[in-house]
Amino acid sequence: MGRVESMGWNDFSLPACGEFYDNEDGSSRQEELRSLEPGDVLALVREPENAHDRMAVAIFTARGIRVGYLRRDRAVWIGSKIDRGFPVNAIVQRVKGIDLAGATLGLVMRVNMEGDLPELPEGRADVVWEDAA
Repeated sequence: MGRVESMGWNDFSLPACGEFYDNEDGSSRQEELRSLEPGDVLALVREPENAHDRMAVAIFTARGIRVGYLRRDRAVWIGSKIDRGFPVNAIVQRVKGIDLAGATLGLVMRVNMEGDLPELPEGRADVVWEDAA
């Protein structure tokens, strides 16, 4: 029997945080965000040695540039999945502010924890899972 494709049913959208900071090596997260397109592959990497938060999960582009982090509550949940070997995959859903001159850019990603590459949502690229403030 062949593999059944998930068709994105297990995918969800998450915003990143910390996109406006530069990296320790001097690379600009904002510049890297300008180069991204919807569907570009991202890597979610646990940083247990992070001085600010041992539960941190960093977000890296395919070029190896950190563009931000998961919010702490998401990092605890998703980081624990990564630690237990779950196949967590992410892609760029959209870059917020990309069409606004001088805007600080933000990242929205599409995530799948079932081993599949996430799919971009059709017609609703603006939908993001965020808690009410």
